[in-house]
Amino acid sequence: MHGYLMNSSLCKPAVLLLSAMLAVGAQPSLANFELAGSAALSYDDNVSNATANRDIFSDFYLGAELNFRKLWTPAVGKSLLLSGHFSTRQYEESTGLNQVALGVSADYIHRLGLGAYAPRIGLSLRMDDRNFQTDMRDGRLYRATLILEKRFLPEFHALIAVSRERRTADENKATPYYPLAGGNIFNQENLEAVISADYTLPDNSTITARYMWRNGEVDASTMPGSSFFLYSREIAFDYEICRECSNYVAYLIDAHTHSLQLEWSWELQRDTSLGLSLQRRVAHAAGNNTYTGNLTSLQLNHRF
Repeated sequence: MHGYLMNSSLCKPAVLLLSAMLAVGAQPSLANFELAGSAALSYDDNVSNATANRDIFSDFYLGAELNFRKLWTPAVGKSLLLSGHFSTRQYEESTGLNQVALGVSADYIHRLGLGAYAPRIGLSLRMDDRNFQTDMRDGRLYRATLILEKRFLPEFHALIAVSRERRTADENKATPYYPLAGGNIFNQENLEAVISADYTLPDNSTITARYMWRNGEVDASTMPGSSFFLYSREIAFDYEICRECSNYVAYLIDAHTHSLQLEWSWELQRDTSLGLSLQRRVAHAAGNNTYTGNLTSLQLNHRF
């Protein structure tokens, strides 16, 4: 794994970005600059989005992210946030999904009125360049999000968000399962809607409930002979997704997914929090294929 990270095309820019973040984070006199980071241990009980028990495998992964942010407030009630991101995800067994990524984002927020309870509308644009251990997944992720949020009480806040997402990959790096199958698995487009509400308890811990609906294209990896076969739009070999997956294939399918997530976070000290989240997802794919999954994460957040 060490060799993979050192040889990654993202390694050099990642080091430069981290150096810049640390340099700025060490100078508190720079107004409206912020360096924030997180580290998480997660467990996914259906990594491959499979339907049959023989194809389902679970795994732990470690994730980390650093965000370097600069805030401008050109007028009362208006703000612009520019951010740089570095993230990595490393699996225990599903090594083909290991990744590092660099990204940038811009968020514009407009407050519709005066006071802390005035609703706010925001537009977020983000691009990430992602490098996986399996080259056929390499590519960029583009995401545009429109957000409407409001604080109803000092301890209660809610939001609605709608996102459009596009993922790119080089189909020439994939090997089609058969000559006419096509290997364009990881060029995907999706539409997503989120409703979220959070409530702060008297002990300053926060409970968040989030529902997500997602519609578009997904990839699933299974052994040959899956029920996805007749309904997939592209099929390619995916024998590096995990150490025991030497004969797996990946399918591009249409699906709509429902996810419910509950999170409880605690403030450990100023600028540091710990969160535990549980997520349940149910995906209805083409051909009456349904797969489910559960994701459990323990995350530490810190603002420098």
